[in-house]
Amino acid sequence: MKKLKESTKIILGMAVGLVLSTASYVLAQTLINSKDVVYEDNSNLMADNVQDAIDGTCSKIDTRLSDIEDKLYTVKKINGSKVFTSSNTTLSYTGLSIELPAKSYCSITLNSSYTYGYATTLMLTDSATAGFSSRVASNTLGKPDDSNVGPEVLNWSISVSYSTYTEKATTIYAWAKYTDVGNNTLYYDGFCATKYKQ
Repeated sequence: MKKLKESTKIILGMAVGLVLSTASYVLAQTLINSKDVVYEDNSNLMADNVQDAIDGTCSKIDTRLSDIEDKLYTVKKINGSKVFTSSNTTLSYTGLSIELPAKSYCSITLNSSYTYGYATTLMLTDSATAGFSSRVASNTLGKPDDSNVGPEVLNWSISVSYSTYTEKATTIYAWAKYTDVGNNTLYYDGFCATKYKQ
């Protein structure tokens, strides 16, 4: 009798286990298939089931992220200095070149320092050899680009600024003329905003 009760329990347990596993399988097949779950389209996704709604939402997010990336720029600070031997007779290339990246909006300011005499002219060009014929920006002491400021206001120092958009990688070159021969220093400072997604 005792063995019969134990056998009945085992058989009953197996039967219950079989029924539960079959029910779980049927339930999982019915509930997990998201294509079979009805979706009420309140977001204009053109979807009538959950799977299509999920796919439509992901597609919209990808499109929006792509639109945002098209409008992002990476801003990089550009600065440095160059010591060079100045000439008091001619405007000459100082050996300072500044690299500007492609597809960028750049703005650079070149400043002179006063050591042996002071700078009377600063110029930025797109050539290390062509001089005035390749000038992109220049400034002469006493006759700045946009005003008539004298050396007493400029404190014996001048600067020149250049802003541009670069379609391809570009190099600009610094030229200077000083009132005396000697070692002097030029400083430059600025930034380039480069399109994040090119």
